Amino acid sequence: MPLAKTLREMGFKIYATEHTADVFREAGLNSIKVLYKVKEPHKKPNILDYLTSGKIDLVINIPSGNSEDVNDKIWEDEYTIRRLAVEFNIPVVTTLELASALVRAIRCKSARGESIKSLNEYMDSLPFKLW
Repeated sequence: MPLAKTLREMGFKIYATEHTADVFREAGLNSIKVLYKVKEPHKKPNILDYLTSGKIDLVINIPSGNSEDVNDKIWEDEYTIRRLAVEFNIPVVTTLELASALVRAIRCKSARGESIKSLNEYMDSLPFKLW
């Protein structure tokens, strides 16, 4: 929850499936756009449509684990979301530790007014090259 709040405060749009959006709202995080699950392709807006049309720039999808309470359909949805993100070159974060580090890095860069560069852009700006 704190990561989602921080991202929202930094101006990011937050998309979530119904139940996740409900949890966010209960915690006071409003203005969440609800996307319907993979297993509900007839309902719109659907997460599949957003992934395939490039409307999503980052996926934070933490796998549910091996809990007996988690059914196969949830695992299938999670897997499909992560897989499509990879296929459409959308970065995927699958652990809370990485999500936390990413949010801290974005916040730090934003506070300094620096832009984020690709590794190639960074290497090109160095005064020397060893390759």
